[in-house]
Amino acid sequence: MRKAIALVIAVSFVLALCQKSKAEMIWSDGFESDDFSAWTSVTGNWDTSGGNVHSGSKRAQIFGPYSSDGDILLLAQSTEGYKNIKVEHWARVYESLESNDFLYIEWSPDGGANWNMQFVYAGGPTTDWQGFGFLCMPMESADDNPLFQLRIRSLLNNGSDVIYFDDIVLSGDPIPEPSSIITLAPFLFGLLLCRSKKIS
Repeated sequence: MRKAIALVIAVSFVLALCQKSKAEMIWSDGFESDDFSAWTSVTGNWDTSGGNVHSGSKRAQIFGPYSSDGDILLLAQSTEGYKNIKVEHWARVYESLESNDFLYIEWSPDGGANWNMQFVYAGGPTTDWQGFGFLCMPMESADDNPLFQLRIRSLLNNGSDVIYFDDIVLSGDPIPEPSSIITLAPFLFGLLLCRSKKIS
């Protein structure tokens, strides 16, 4: 009987390993190309520059005044095969933002028809780079989505309003292949059944 229990525990452990996944990078940009070629489109006062970076030799920056719809850095990137989609980035508010200055980080589940706001910048300058990260919520809408889009939308009013960005990463947990679990489970169950019959 103890052997049967041990086998049940072993089966459970193997199945748990099959379902466990580790976050992987889907896309990233540290702006080392000195342009926005990694992005789908860019509008307004976005630029790249060297010096005062978080890592490497280049960074991105945005400054005002913004255009009518905001100055937008847009990425269309499928998340197919991934879940628990996360966005991480480093930023520094180089010049002070007034009460009517905003910058939003948003994502879309439907190719840009609708947007979910996940992060907003507003406030004074910072002397150091700061790291930020968030899960795209609701998660089920971002998971395994070929229409996923990410954008940084700036509504800075004056040329003296400046924010730096660097090391932006989109990541997710790989969705396990169902075949790996389905193929293994019947075999282990059959093994368990045979062992149980022998013990009884």
